[in-house]
Amino acid sequence: MEEEDTSVNRPTKKRKKTKNRETKVEVKFDENQRTEYLTGFRKRKNQRKEKAKQDNERLLKEARARIKKKAKEEKKKKLEEIMESFDKISKENNDGLTQFETEKQVYEDDSTTVTVAAIELTT
Repeated sequence: MEEEDTSVNRPTKKRKKTKNRETKVEVKFDENQRTEYLTGFRKRKNQRKEKAKQDNERLLKEARARIKKKAKEEKKKKLEEIMESFDKISKENNDGLTQFETEKQVYEDDSTTVTVAAIELTT
């Protein structure tokens, strides 16, 4: 008879690779850091809210400053226009301010004196 092969076809055993322990990162558990992380959600949320509030206040302040500056420039421009028209009128009239001196009103109080001159400008 034929000789039977008593050896069974088994896969050869693979050798385990040795672990590279030098380049591995070691994770350490710190209970204090864990509790800080878990309890810090509210704190971080409040910090975000506060920062957003400060940013909004800053933007509002800048907007107010721009509006004030624009109003100031408009007033200055209007005053310059009035002064130019006044100069134009006074140049046309040779007598100058004598026309307006008759329209002055003086108000006196105990400690103050106020003089009001009415000026009509035509454009």
